[in-house]
Amino acid sequence: MRICRIACSSLLLLLVFSVQGRAATKAVEEFCPVVAWGEFAEGDSPDGKLTAYLLGGWSGKAWLQDKAAAVFVRGGEKYRFYNLTGELGVAPGGPPSAFGEEGDPCNETLALSFAAHPRIKGGFVAVGGTFNPLPRVTKLLSTEQQVYRDAAAAILREQGIARPDVRLAQVIRVDLEGDGAEEVLVSASRYDKGLGPKAVSGDYSMVFLRRVVNGKVVTRLIAGDFFPKVVKFGAPAEHRIGAILDLNGDGVMEIVLFGRYYEGDWISAFQVDREEIVKIFQTGCGA
Repeated sequence: MRICRIACSSLLLLLVFSVQGRAATKAVEEFCPVVAWGEFAEGDSPDGKLTAYLLGGWSGKAWLQDKAAAVFVRGGEKYRFYNLTGELGVAPGGPPSAFGEEGDPCNETLALSFAAHPRIKGGFVAVGGTFNPLPRVTKLLSTEQQVYRDAAAAILREQGIARPDVRLAQVIRVDLEGDGAEEVLVSASRYDKGLGPKAVSGDYSMVFLRRVVNGKVVTRLIAGDFFPKVVKFGAPAEHRIGAILDLNGDGVMEIVLFGRYYEGDWISAFQVDREEIVKIFQTGCGA
């Protein structure tokens, strides 16, 4: 069950306040490409170049999916690289092209390469533009905190797993909206026999958000796969938090997830809009 703050002129940086009291800036009015590579795959090619999927971009007015964004990516744009620990470096990227050969299942996926790039281990997200996509830092917390274990268990019971085996992988605190109120993102996974086409009873993987809404703590599921019963062929997926960045310069940070299953991987990005969580990008490669 599967479920670019660009440093432009001050005229473009109008500070507005939402009805919820959230301080935000007007989203930038320039094109900002976003590329990413998940932690589940090796991004270095034999010639030493770093590969990344073209995830999408911000047109200056709206989000663009990968193919629409590719029209504006000429090659030579500078990208800043990030993961959950912070900024990793800056490098120019090449033009987008098909990730796979003709007839390959990944031929429809767009990617670009970085000949000179910062030393990176694991997944990353890179954002074009001359702005700061990391307006507030993330804090990595202990995965042993009972309050988040209890929250994970509650979700698993709601999904039909009566006796949940809670295994938290990530607990991250961050002020998504810049309003002084911090949210918490949690990922948890359990695949008892490893990640393959089969899932055993009680297997799962999920990412959820905890935040205060109107004075009450609310839990929102962002992504998840849940298996209350044995599934012989269900292609179960693992979900992880890859980065938390402002991708369009409005002061609100988006959530980037890395996902994989036994034959491929993908990357998705989500926008938190008041009480809604909206998927804005997704791309990847798999059979």
